[in-house]
Amino acid sequence: DRPDPPRALRLSGLSGTSLSLAWDPGWDGGLAQHFLLRADGPDAPPPPAHLVTSGFSLTLGGLRPDTPYDVTVHARNARGDSAPVRLRAVTSALPEAPPPVWEAPEAPPGGGEDP
Repeated sequence: DRPDPPRALRLSGLSGTSLSLAWDPGWDGGLAQHFLLRADGPDAPPPPAHLVTSGFSLTLGGLRPDTPYDVTVHARNARGDSAPVRLRAVTSALPEAPPPVWEAPEAPPGGGEDP
């Protein structure tokens, strides 16, 4: 049989350019299975193809900061694909560069005091 969809899809971490996801596998249909992931965002290029893993977690990289993504995960075995499960997640905003720190020049040797 085809596999059941993954269960409990969740965000396990994020950054400005990545989303880390984890899930619990559904019934595998009695055959070896793997999982296909894809992230689609508005005005954002998707990853070049589905990312595939046989594990139960994966980090999607190369994403745009502060952008919502619809992540789709489905299981696949030799008999076919499961129904997809979806999650909407937003990458974090990249921190702004800190302002330059002004440092006072060092005092010249000998105290630098005039008589």
